[in-house]
Amino acid sequence: MGSGVESTRRERFAWCLFDFANSAFPTIAITAFGAPYFEAVLVGDRGLALGGLRLSGTSAWAIAVALSMAIVVVTSPVMGAIADRGRKRSLLALYVAVCAIATAALGFVPPGSGLLAIGIFVIANVAFEGAYVFYNAFLTELVPSDRVGRLSGYGWALGYVGGLAALFVVRPLLPSDYHAAEAARGAQVFFVVAGWYALFSLPTLIVLRDRAAPAPITRALARDAIAQVRSTIARARAHRTIAIFLVAYLLYTDALDTTIHFTGIYARRVLGFTPDDNVRLFLVLNVIAAPGAVVLGVLADRAGAKRAIQVALVIWCAVIVLAVRAYDAASFWPAAILAAIAIGATQSASRAMMARLAPPGRTGEFMGFLALSGRASAIVGPLIYGAASSAFADPADPGRGDRIALVIIGLLFPLAMLVLRRVEEPRRSE
Repeated sequence: MGSGVESTRRERFAWCLFDFANSAFPTIAITAFGAPYFEAVLVGDRGLALGGLRLSGTSAWAIAVALSMAIVVVTSPVMGAIADRGRKRSLLALYVAVCAIATAALGFVPPGSGLLAIGIFVIANVAFEGAYVFYNAFLTELVPSDRVGRLSGYGWALGYVGGLAALFVVRPLLPSDYHAAEAARGAQVFFVVAGWYALFSLPTLIVLRDRAAPAPITRALARDAIAQVRSTIARARAHRTIAIFLVAYLLYTDALDTTIHFTGIYARRVLGFTPDDNVRLFLVLNVIAAPGAVVLGVLADRAGAKRAIQVALVIWCAVIVLAVRAYDAASFWPAAILAAIAIGATQSASRAMMARLAPPGRTGEFMGFLALSGRASAIVGPLIYGAASSAFADPADPGRGDRIALVIIGLLFPLAMLVLRRVEEPRRSE
């Protein structure tokens, strides 16, 4: 056992249930509904005036995502180090509460309030992404290192079940079109997502407990955590394998997260999807994604997390090719199905890989570095997508800019595969 303390089946199930709880946010508040709603309604066709610039809805969304990820990058390692000092559960509860409140607040934002929408979304997304640091840090306290891939996969699979259920709940609330006058009634969706996250997180927050005795929250605690992070960075040569893995993770997570954050916008602008089209798409994809996460989670335990990630990255390369060649909803389905198989598997295997690479007793700190690497990439990817989409836009071919932007982002997958080849995965315990 990573911590030397046995866990119960109840604790392991409660840990997995958090993925069920938080899945409504990325599935609905970002991908299936939030991103296109933000672009078309909260910013609108007139765009957003920022200084002497006028940003399109896509560019404004890119800035909101990049800014939130920048904050996560700065805070995650230190917060992870603090969490290792017996504060994982309390910090997880705090971040869940902030995310739920901010998500609900998005429901009160009127159409055309671009800057206000950016500010509130940044708070919600920082809290959502930050919560993963504390949640992931529990992993090695619950199962031995040779079973982290499986438990991680179970969590992602249950998350897709949660996303599926949440999509069914919000579907009656969706407007018929993003540009219709009645589109603002879709704001009710954010209330459902906030309530879902808060309600289904309760079992996790009640059942899980820190193995380490909680340290008092003082300035000294923060100073010690910062010193620990600085020491880890200074001793980077001692963690060479982790450093190489984080570079690979940065590259493929940049491509993956950017694809996720812009799928709804891509489907609306390039393929003409309506809100209900997007929800129907993600209903099917969540059904496919759950077994995909479990299968590659088992592969991560049997053949190694590195092999599971490599398989997922090959699938992602195929996704990009098929998505760029799609010109209607029917031809987009093969790409979407393959993405559903790969998305949870990629993230689950990455989580398992870091759990195996992290030094004993410092999982929270290194999960913070995992978040730092992935979220640092997510600063750049959305900005590249937004800039490329605008630079290559063509009124005669509305989808041209988005297709070229997707190709540019997709090149990061094969580059990540080259870096990952240099990572040596530790032998699994028998």
